[in-house]
Amino acid sequence: MPDRPRRPDPEPLQVNEKRIVLIGLALWAIAFVVLALFFRDDLRRHDAMWWLWACVVGIVLGLYALRFVSRRHRG
Repeated sequence: MPDRPRRPDPEPLQVNEKRIVLIGLALWAIAFVVLALFFRDDLRRHDAMWWLWACVVGIVLGLYALRFVSRRHRG
């Protein structure tokens, strides 16, 4: 293979990280509400209440990410 000069790296895409984080937060919150309201008995019966905790962790991490993204845009 002949030595060809390396092409320059493409510019990074400009995306709205805040919107992406908010969408993720909304999806975790919806999952929590649906599981808590409609499937709590099934989760208890199958010893799977950790699904609710997984949603809570997703929400907490999403809030941290929202804070991180907001600070990065200000700075």
